[in-house]
Amino acid sequence: MQQVQQQPHRYRRIILHAGLHKTGSTSIQNNCFKYREMLLEHGIYYPVFSFRQRQLANHSDPITGAICAPPRLYGMPRRMQVETDPAPAQEAFSSQFEQVLNEPRADTLLLSAELVCDYGESDMQVLARRLSEKCDELQVIAFVRSPASSLESMLQQRNINGNLMDPRSLLGVVSQRYGRLANAFPGILQIHNFHEAVVDPDGLVGYFLRAIGVPREQFGTLDFGTANERVSLEAHRLIEAINRAFPADGVAGHGIARSFLDIKPLLVLPGQPFQLEAFRDSELYEQVAGEGRLLEQQLGFAFPASVHRQLQPLWQGPTLMELEAAASKLENPLFRITIADYLEGEAAILQPRDAATAAVLDFVAARVRAQGEAPPVLLLEQLGADYFKYAALQLERVSPEMALQLMSLALHLRPEAEFINERVEHYREKLAKK
Repeated sequence: MQQVQQQPHRYRRIILHAGLHKTGSTSIQNNCFKYREMLLEHGIYYPVFSFRQRQLANHSDPITGAICAPPRLYGMPRRMQVETDPAPAQEAFSSQFEQVLNEPRADTLLLSAELVCDYGESDMQVLARRLSEKCDELQVIAFVRSPASSLESMLQQRNINGNLMDPRSLLGVVSQRYGRLANAFPGILQIHNFHEAVVDPDGLVGYFLRAIGVPREQFGTLDFGTANERVSLEAHRLIEAINRAFPADGVAGHGIARSFLDIKPLLVLPGQPFQLEAFRDSELYEQVAGEGRLLEQQLGFAFPASVHRQLQPLWQGPTLMELEAAASKLENPLFRITIADYLEGEAAILQPRDAATAAVLDFVAARVRAQGEAPPVLLLEQLGADYFKYAALQLERVSPEMALQLMSLALHLRPEAEFINERVEHYREKLAKK
């Protein structure tokens, strides 16, 4: 007769993964959710909370709803869309949290909630006490990223969320978050260097799983996905233009409730890596560098040297090829008009220094404004055949596809031109051989 394994009455160990923000927490949470059955086989229970048929791999809002008073301080009601009455979410999360703590399904409970590092002192103490009561050993794990790298990532995230931020408002945030955890969990806080983890042979997720006791041999069959990849500088600029017109905190004025889904098509626009422009040698850079040096002394490890990447001219071939498709997929027509206005402004700045790129931006702006239809004939005639012909010639080496589009517009305006016909045929032959 097969013996039934009894469930433990309390956890031997509770692991709280507490961020910090912008250190791959979403990737860790998504993979722990995806492979929760595998974790259970190794004695680690990764619970799944839910609210209104929505499963939550990130435990931040469930723990906040169950522990914090009031949870509104940390944005839980807004994210759960219960701003007018957060009580249903609080009741649901409190009930689920109590069940997770009081009905262990494994030797170890794993919770992941980067929002914890933003808790006030009293909320942090309540959480520490509740977890300690339910286990023999409490461990708290956090990754720390350099303040300079974190600043860029935080700015991008806030931009994606519809907010315009002054970089100076984020100075000291990394140190403050680390300090709150260190004060709340003395002796049990384990700090890891985010930059070492992301270059680990097993990647950040594999590094984390090893740190909590999952054997490395297990990783051969696992496919660790990543989340919240950095968007391009060009995409950042376009999203910023939308935020200036329709900021997330200005709903009362413009009437549009913002969500990151608003601008999702722009997130995949190719381009050069985002970085703070004019950052190097600025007062802001010196302040962030100073924060990094102090953190290194406290943590006992070094962050990578801040690398200043030389900015290339915006709107290169790969970006231009995808620009119309990305902008045209924006569902809100006001956002499309905003993008068209912005691109026309960029084109005006580039003329006459870079007439080819300016021509493409004007062309894309007209297409986006018309929602993918052919630009008005009047606009094409105003620009003229030579406008598109010379733009095509300047782009033909880096992007024959874009050159063909532009030269075809020139052909539409001047169908009898021998040279234009010849170049169109040349581009078609060249692309056919690819």
